[in-house]
Amino acid sequence: MNRWVSLAAVLFASAAWAQEAKVPIPQVDRPLQIPATGLADLKLAWSAPAAWAGATWGQVGLGTLALVGLSLALDRPVDRAVRRSDLSAYDPWARRLDTLGGTGTIVIAGGSYLGGLLANQPKLREFGADASFSMLVAEVGFTLPAKYLVGRSRPFDDAGPYRFKPLNGGQSFPSSHSTQAFTLAAVVSAYADNSLASAAAYTGAALVGLARIEERQHYLSDVTAGAVIGVLSAKAVMLRHRKLRLGARGQAEITVAPVWTPQQTALRVSVTF
Repeated sequence: MNRWVSLAAVLFASAAWAQEAKVPIPQVDRPLQIPATGLADLKLAWSAPAAWAGATWGQVGLGTLALVGLSLALDRPVDRAVRRSDLSAYDPWARRLDTLGGTGTIVIAGGSYLGGLLANQPKLREFGADASFSMLVAEVGFTLPAKYLVGRSRPFDDAGPYRFKPLNGGQSFPSSHSTQAFTLAAVVSAYADNSLASAAAYTGAALVGLARIEERQHYLSDVTAGAVIGVLSAKAVMLRHRKLRLGARGQAEITVAPVWTPQQTALRVSVTF
């Protein structure tokens, strides 16, 4: 009887210790920290280029200029090809992809975060948080201000691909749908860590961009710029969040487990730093 009483005491103590030693949700993933995390992510994204080394500027800055510049040169022939082609059969698919690149990405990111919180699934919660904050940075930090500053007319205006009225024009450049789609694709690719999943994610994002071109909502360069903004924003946010989570997990963790053998009843306590 005494051994059963001892075992019950050990199990009770183990449960109590485990509750006390439970690792809390990192601050970056806490619901009440959403405003502070969002502001910190935006500040990092805006200030990061100032800390880049020359090699990084060469790789990212010049690479982006070359890619967007090439797309600008192709804007007119691509839009002309779209106008001459009968793509009406693809319109239903284009509308579905529109939804995926718009509200669909928000639902996926926000739903994953809330689902991870409610189901106590850290990976799902972290994925949702990273996707949500990456979209915030990409859209609010870069895409929406660029639309206003650049003032580019949309293809359906038939004003030509090179009509720009800064601060008082259209909102074609960059593409918000492409920004969100490629932001989500970058986060999915990072969490999946699988070449097939990455290819599927980026293919889906590219199809969203093609749908926007087919509907003459955007030029090729609008989609390209949105894709670059989305991918770079996601990578910057995920890097910051990973460092914060590793810092939180770097604190001392106590694990307690009962040890019950014919010879003894005890607790095994281990501390991990």
